[in-house]
Amino acid sequence: MSRAALEQKLARSFSYEYAVMAGRARSALVALIEILRKGENIPVLLPENICPVLVTAIRAGGGTAVTVPVSPLSGLPDDQAFVEAMNNQPTAGIVMPTHLYGFLGDYSQTVKFARAKGWFILENDTNAVRYDGDAPFGDGLLMSFGYAKPLEVGRGGAIMTNEANLAKEIQSRLSTYGPLYEATIRQENDLMLKRRGMRQNLDVADPELMRICDRETTLSRFRFDERDCDLIRAKLNHFPTERQDRLARKEIWDRALEPLDNILRPVPLPQPVPWRLIRRAVTGRAPFTDILWQNDIDAGINYRSLWREMPAEYLNGTAPASDLCLKHQNTQPKTHFSILTHRTNL
Repeated sequence: MSRAALEQKLARSFSYEYAVMAGRARSALVALIEILRKGENIPVLLPENICPVLVTAIRAGGGTAVTVPVSPLSGLPDDQAFVEAMNNQPTAGIVMPTHLYGFLGDYSQTVKFARAKGWFILENDTNAVRYDGDAPFGDGLLMSFGYAKPLEVGRGGAIMTNEANLAKEIQSRLSTYGPLYEATIRQENDLMLKRRGMRQNLDVADPELMRICDRETTLSRFRFDERDCDLIRAKLNHFPTERQDRLARKEIWDRALEPLDNILRPVPLPQPVPWRLIRRAVTGRAPFTDILWQNDIDAGINYRSLWREMPAEYLNGTAPASDLCLKHQNTQPKTHFSILTHRTNL
């Protein structure tokens, strides 16, 4: 499949006019920031419990990462949290509602405020909940084919838009980025493992963490490798089956855990594409994760606050009081083990 044909197929699948492929999803974000910032740093609003490499990518593009607090009930920012965060910024920028873990939140007021005040709405949909689903509300949509994503190839990403000129600008900008070499992927992996190795007793002022973040910032700009077109096309073609398999496994787990719903509470949001089965531990998640790990159950904790992962100078916003969600992932058909996130079969 040609790149043009893949981009057309991808855009159509997510209800957009145009899609632009990138080496990484974050590379498309960097390109968008560089285009929109007009010579000045602009605020980029994102959930405070999200992958740290998005923060280093925002910094690479010339943006300022502004954390938005999440709800203890859902683990996602509430609609009003985004509105309040936008209202607190002196200038408009990018607001990034993220469909974390495959959940869909209600962001009607966020959209209304952003439209009125000139914010660019970028849906972060790395879990592909918009694939042949409800129409997106964003001015753009960010998509990833990276590690541990529902549409997993290990590399590659895309940004979608209905604006032809913006699509051309992003494509032009991405064409100046370098290729994603295997050596670069190994560097990314090494940095991830270093992060995880520091996490248990992490001091966000540690110079070593700063070195890791600075290096991650340099690993943000990659153009798309057209040799991945057929791999991504195959994933797209198989995704309807994959989605049904995930939903079926989630239903089995929901039935099994129903007697514990008052202790491990379900998230009160629709989850069109379950990435992980998320439960909220009312009394705190540590005892549950410890017991699951001791009994060889592949459990993981959700992303911690960025304020516990990043040097303070990388962030703007308000640090949260605590991290409250427990997640157990059992919606992937194959098994990968890591320190914090696990995938397993029933």
